[in-house]
Amino acid sequence: MTLRYRDLESTRIHAGLGVRLIDEHTQQAPIGWTRVFLDVDDSAGGSAGAAWRELATDGARRAVTAGGVVWFPWLERRRDARGRGPGRYRVRVLAEHGTPAYLFDREGVEVLVAPYDDAAPPAGTPPLVEISLLPAANYPFGAAVPVLRGVVRDAGNAPVPRALVGWTAPIGGQPLVTDEVLSDEDGEFNLPMRRAPHGVPIEVSARRAPPPLPGAGARRVVSVQLPADLSAVPTIVL
Repeated sequence: MTLRYRDLESTRIHAGLGVRLIDEHTQQAPIGWTRVFLDVDDSAGGSAGAAWRELATDGARRAVTAGGVVWFPWLERRRDARGRGPGRYRVRVLAEHGTPAYLFDREGVEVLVAPYDDAAPPAGTPPLVEISLLPAANYPFGAAVPVLRGVVRDAGNAPVPRALVGWTAPIGGQPLVTDEVLSDEDGEFNLPMRRAPHGVPIEVSARRAPPPLPGAGARRVVSVQLPADLSAVPTIVL
């Protein structure tokens, strides 16, 4: 069931969790289709590790506001909420032209939702999760945006997915950090280089997530110059 914002405003339901998606390239709502998934932790208090279960549409009704926020109302509604701790949920996203930034080191964004019942509303303000979407390899950049296409591989020449790729350049003695993307399952990336200076060395770096992932924490750099190297396909070896 999908409610419109006006329906949400005119009812007495409680919105347990909101999700806002942000296109990191434009700082606007994402272009193309998006899908928001919600998992619930079925473990006993999460002490033995999370036991995530995806909530089906009928188990996680949602409402979409005029501003594009996806709300999941009625979460943690109980017959009697006294003495109950908050529920643990995880938000996951698929997007046509974006890669969730959380995929660098996580499978989703975890959040706690307070329980409530008919006698008492949930404590505090319902959480609003903001998820940044980095440009995917198929992102439709504008014609004026310079894009460096490259690949991230390991020492054995295997592709490295989910490597965080970005660029820096010395501006007035201080490094300017700008656009970032994640490599895809083939290790490939399309890195926009807005405001990048021409004719000077620019460092393009790739790094893996922190431990405990294999090879985590590694960071490697290649040097490029614009505009000549936009036609090259540099390989960064992690």
